[in-house]
Amino acid sequence: MPLIEWSESLSVKSRLLDADHKRLIDVINKLYDASQKGSNHAGVETAMEQLLSLTKTHFIHEETLMRKSAYPQFIPHKIEHDRLIKQLEDFQKRYAAGQVGLSNESVAFLRTWLCEHITSVDVSLGEWLSKHASLDTT
Repeated sequence: MPLIEWSESLSVKSRLLDADHKRLIDVINKLYDASQKGSNHAGVETAMEQLLSLTKTHFIHEETLMRKSAYPQFIPHKIEHDRLIKQLEDFQKRYAAGQVGLSNESVAFLRTWLCEHITSVDVSLGEWLSKHASLDTT
């Protein structure tokens, strides 16, 4: 059973951002499966690299839309993005060095961060973009 299941309650009413969020959920579910099954180190590293890459790409999408639409909450939203990227990069480095393992707690953090970020911060962005529909890409 997946850790996170996509539902309309997670939709921010942007096809691009919702598609990104679905991909992020898929990768977090892969990491969850790995933490449950005790997957090999290389498999976990690959999934973490994929998560970091998708997260960076998603944040570029969001930040581009925020800039183009003059989103008034751009700075605090970007600060959250930067903070998560740093946390993911730090965890990835420590995991690769054998300093930390992939635990249920680390995967639960990702689930909580993503779901809370979507339902609190990204929903506001989605509402803003719906008022500036021509700026939201499909």
